[in-house]
Amino acid sequence: MDRLKIAIVSGILHPRYGGPPSVIQAHIKGLVPYADTTVFGVADPGDEEELKKIYPGCRLFLRTFPKRWFRGKGLREALMAQAGDFDVIHSHMLWDYAVWASWKAAKKNKKSLIVTPHGSILNVWRWKPLHKVFYRELIMKRLFKDCAFVHALNAREEKACLDFGVKSNIRIIPNGLSEMEYLKQRSPGEALQKWPQLRGRRVLLFMGRLSQLKGLDILPQAWANCLQQTKTKDWILVIAGPDYRGFQVEVDRRIKELSIENWTLITGPVFGSLKDSLLTASEAFVLPSYTEGFSMAILEAIAANLPCLYSTECHFPELAQKEGGLEIEPKLDSLVQALIQVVNQSFSDLKKMGQKANELGRQKYTLEKVAQQLIGVYREATKKNGNSGFF
Repeated sequence: MDRLKIAIVSGILHPRYGGPPSVIQAHIKGLVPYADTTVFGVADPGDEEELKKIYPGCRLFLRTFPKRWFRGKGLREALMAQAGDFDVIHSHMLWDYAVWASWKAAKKNKKSLIVTPHGSILNVWRWKPLHKVFYRELIMKRLFKDCAFVHALNAREEKACLDFGVKSNIRIIPNGLSEMEYLKQRSPGEALQKWPQLRGRRVLLFMGRLSQLKGLDILPQAWANCLQQTKTKDWILVIAGPDYRGFQVEVDRRIKELSIENWTLITGPVFGSLKDSLLTASEAFVLPSYTEGFSMAILEAIAANLPCLYSTECHFPELAQKEGGLEIEPKLDSLVQALIQVVNQSFSDLKKMGQKANELGRQKYTLEKVAQQLIGVYREATKKNGNSGFF
């Protein structure tokens, strides 16, 4: 069967933007046996060289006004000129310029368009601001009508798409990690060398953007309450990830107000071998998020055999059902009680939970399975496009 040619388009590509760039990187890696991919994306000044290493052969366009729209200068024109060379245009996110440009290029060149919203409309409050209401009526309804498929990450996002008014076909494909990630041998040495204060401590890890939406407005208080009620001295909460719109200042302030500096560490962003090492140095993972599509951070945690304490808004009930974690409402009291439950667990009990989490990941959430589902949707889109023209 002929290899497909796929244009992958996104307004955000740098790892600092969290999950979506991780998903894009995973898709590219997983599609290697089946398709040739070319990345078109928007780059902030100074990021070009790093992004070219992450996405070899990518086409980058400098982020320009209006920057909140993640507009890339020349992106639309490049896609218009080159869309005819591809079988499918797969655009990531939803409200960004890159998705609009992908739509215009696909329509002009009669190519199939697939859009992955990454949870952008998962909660109604995310698309109720007035400017998004206008954008939905003027742009999004027409764009979705022209899509071959919308790629939802889970059943909850599929329902959100229907509530939003999506009329095009929806396919559910979860995120995944390479099977080798679930089997990888890791060492805590690099993390312990960089942060010696972790030696001899039991580590509870938060990993993600430092944002209120990730539940970081309640996590410091919940952690302080947990420490006070359990009187534990062994545990330390590590908060790892890039600052998002200056929210780290608020997190730092709360930690100092609560006098929990000796039981909390903010590391900044972690990547590559250092991230692997930090995961290995940890005993459990926490993500009390208010909104998630399908958390790559949770997958990375379960690949490292960590039990996960996470919110219902992560839309991963199966993990708790398989006894690989604890699922809670994203509320202070619920979080405190779950944290107490975690810190009172023995190392061996947490390890058993982590092993069950890892087993679930290997069974259902591997990149190899995701790639096969993606290529199936791509081929279905090209067949329909060949029969009836652009959607």
